Amino acid sequence: MIPRGTNLAREKIVALTSTVFLGAFLLFGMEPLVGRFLTPLLGGTAHVWLICLMFFQAMLLVGYLYSHLFARKTGVWHLALLLLPFAALPFDIRHLPGTGYPVGDLLFVLLVHVALPFVVLSTTAVVVQVWLSESISGKGYDPYPLYAASNAGSFVALFGYCFVIEPFVGLRMQSILWTAVYIVYVALAGISWYSLFGDRRAVNRQSETGSKTALVPLSRVLYLKWILLSGLPSAFLLAVTNVIILEIGSFPLTWTIPLGLYLVSFIVTFRTGGGTPGWLRRLWPEILMVAMLFYLVGPANLLSAFITLILFFLICLVSHGSLYEFRPPPQYLTGFYLAVAFGGWLGGAAVSLLAPMAFSGLYEYPLLLILFTAVLFWCRHRSVRELLPDFTLFGFLRASLILLVVVQAGRMITISQEVRFQHRNFYGSYRVVDTPSTDDKQRGIRTLVHGSTLHGAQWLDGDEQKEPIYYYYRGGAISQAISAIPSPKSIAVVGLGAGAAAAFVGERDRVTFYEIDPDIEPMARRWFTYLDDSKAEQRVVVGDGRVSMQRDCSKNIRYDLIFVDAFSGDGIPVHLLTLEAADTYRGCLADDNGLLVFHVSNRFYELRPLIKAIARERNLHGALNVPLIEGQLRPEQFNTWCVALTSNRRSLQPLLDAGWIRLGEDELNPMHHWSDDFSNPLEPLWEGVKLRYRGWKIVPPWSSE
Repeated sequence: MIPRGTNLAREKIVALTSTVFLGAFLLFGMEPLVGRFLTPLLGGTAHVWLICLMFFQAMLLVGYLYSHLFARKTGVWHLALLLLPFAALPFDIRHLPGTGYPVGDLLFVLLVHVALPFVVLSTTAVVVQVWLSESISGKGYDPYPLYAASNAGSFVALFGYCFVIEPFVGLRMQSILWTAVYIVYVALAGISWYSLFGDRRAVNRQSETGSKTALVPLSRVLYLKWILLSGLPSAFLLAVTNVIILEIGSFPLTWTIPLGLYLVSFIVTFRTGGGTPGWLRRLWPEILMVAMLFYLVGPANLLSAFITLILFFLICLVSHGSLYEFRPPPQYLTGFYLAVAFGGWLGGAAVSLLAPMAFSGLYEYPLLLILFTAVLFWCRHRSVRELLPDFTLFGFLRASLILLVVVQAGRMITISQEVRFQHRNFYGSYRVVDTPSTDDKQRGIRTLVHGSTLHGAQWLDGDEQKEPIYYYYRGGAISQAISAIPSPKSIAVVGLGAGAAAAFVGERDRVTFYEIDPDIEPMARRWFTYLDDSKAEQRVVVGDGRVSMQRDCSKNIRYDLIFVDAFSGDGIPVHLLTLEAADTYRGCLADDNGLLVFHVSNRFYELRPLIKAIARERNLHGALNVPLIEGQLRPEQFNTWCVALTSNRRSLQPLLDAGWIRLGEDELNPMHHWSDDFSNPLEPLWEGVKLRYRGWKIVPPWSSE
């Protein structure tokens, strides 16, 4: 990464680049590793990862502040600082303080277990660049390409974790391997320092020449540009991550793809001779308008998520390319990186902490696009005329995009009139929407939507409100599963939603809902009537379903049926599908006749083989429903995918009589079970893609079609 034509010895180049690369590799490999440790403790909600990102940005700021204040003063003593993280290694996060405030619990754990090694590693890129610029052999050479090497290490770490580490290595072994690589990093840092300053005479000469140099203060406007050009992409990173997680689910792959693209933009723009690619210098307004169009179009799918990520990457290229073009001479680089880190932290804090309190929806996404437009115009143009459409084909394209954005914005305003209620908190963004029925314009349907994932629906007509619809329609798989246990019965439901499960229990029954979001029950009671209409004895427990149920079971509370229906985006949180989670559920069943039922309907993942793997590992009997073929469902009914497990084979008979089939009689592809130590979301994601695109209609894997 050192510019060609330099006189630096090859071994010095290798040592410096390897140190920066490995430091960033460890730094960003730590992020998904810590996220995996936290998932069983805090669940898989989107905001857990967003708070983590904000924390990591804050610690990066601390590391850059140290580099700015002390990098030129500490000398060889910086190597002693690298030994401090061993006090926190290897990572082992098992408990939360239990304050009842999720953000506080999360930040406390991160401070205790993660802050020290993260801050120390975050100093690497800046400190090594200072070493190079301050050394005799490095005088006159551009140190900024080492920042590209740093981001390359970060990128390799993130995608290596998703595709190599997580699918094959358990969590505890990951922590041990991370510690081993950190030892190699410390050795490389020592080699790098001694390769530049091992000659005592060179150190003395450098000190003498450096003491004569006086730095002229840079303009405040330049610092402001650095902060804005780094802060907006950082905020947009979290906004895009939020959108992707709400659609696809929260686990390392969905965390790291946006972050990986964010890092690649630094690699491209901070390389030797970097900056904004030429074609983007002219097309950046069109890219921002297309990004706004995709936001306004509405519900996302895999294709729109892919396009959103591409647009995000291009916007980062423009911003970070502009940042590179405004970089100062090497003697100012610590202040430059400090401003960049400060901007990154401001952007992250704005989205992860302020936006949920200020906005009821994901409004920071379009707001950031508007701010990008203003800041990039300020940094890159002298006159508004440069952005106005002209009488060329390119001008026609720009005018057409402006018109499309205006028309689509008007359409969104019209649609928003159907939104009765909107709310946002730590766990995501919710909307209560009233829409007319497809078969009778006199009736309507009210839905509870999380992101674009349906969490419940109900007829608005008073005579039919008690009849569940969509996934919960009477006679469907969920209805059959709950009815398989005769009354009087006690059931537990992980995930409240609109409370539709309450429609299937009677006055002699008891139902306990476990819901991680404390704001869901008030929404369910205010906007839906399932809970108030049910005559069953009800209880709503606020907290993570697995942790709360385990706490209840320690008080000798037992259930005849446990129904797991807790979705994060379109995927069940990983920690609710592990062997340990299944053991918790089984321990909470009243006896061997109890049923454990998983609702796994979603757009992206084929989770039934994963439940089958749990049954195989724990010697359980299981059955799964056979979804109806196209044309057998009414408009208010959705195909539902459920799997039931039990210790007593005879308990499945009511389901078999209803048309379910036993596990083992299906043709589901084999899949490895998950545990708290190991999970591989790529496997069910790939199976889901294959199932989804076998044809326009969903074909069960056992079908001969």
